[in-house]
Amino acid sequence: MKHALALLFLALCLLLLNGCATTHTQQAITATPTADIKSGYQAALESMQAGQWSEAREQLTQITSQQPSLSGPWVNLGITQTMLGDHTDAESAFKKAIDTNNSNIEAYNQLGMLYRRHNRLDEAQFIYEEGLRRDPDYTSIHWNLGILYDRYLPNPRQALQHYQRYQQLTTSDDPRLLAWIAELEARNPGDNVTARVKP
Repeated sequence: MKHALALLFLALCLLLLNGCATTHTQQAITATPTADIKSGYQAALESMQAGQWSEAREQLTQITSQQPSLSGPWVNLGITQTMLGDHTDAESAFKKAIDTNNSNIEAYNQLGMLYRRHNRLDEAQFIYEEGLRRDPDYTSIHWNLGILYDRYLPNPRQALQHYQRYQQLTTSDDPRLLAWIAELEARNPGDNVTARVKP
């Protein structure tokens, strides 16, 4: 489900190959994607959506070789490498996306999820928080930090704050989320949905 949401998000950012823009100041864009790159990127996204991970990796590797200063293709390359089990290469791709454009917040989110899956919990916490420093309202990171604090790091108060912030930003009525919030509120009396997370 998380990968499907990430793919949808990244597909919407097709024309922003340098990385999904935020309201914050971005690094200077160092390259303009050519028509061939845009076409190749669309094909790679379609391969990803079809679950053709090896084909997508080949397409994205070609794009990152031709225009390495575009951040979006690095994120997608990292996702394809994750799906193919190439976790070391995926980590490198997500880091390259951040180095290329440190306002590409999805790169922080994907790298944090990779760290969490490999029980690198302190690194996951650090990279999620780095992402939130750049975009305090990035919903996917609030969701993932909530899970990290709830299930992996024993900090129910922080988990509650991130779940609440996610719910506040998205107005989600996901039954799981509402149940998690209710459970954590019962353990943390006095906390409520207006709580703000300070990055």
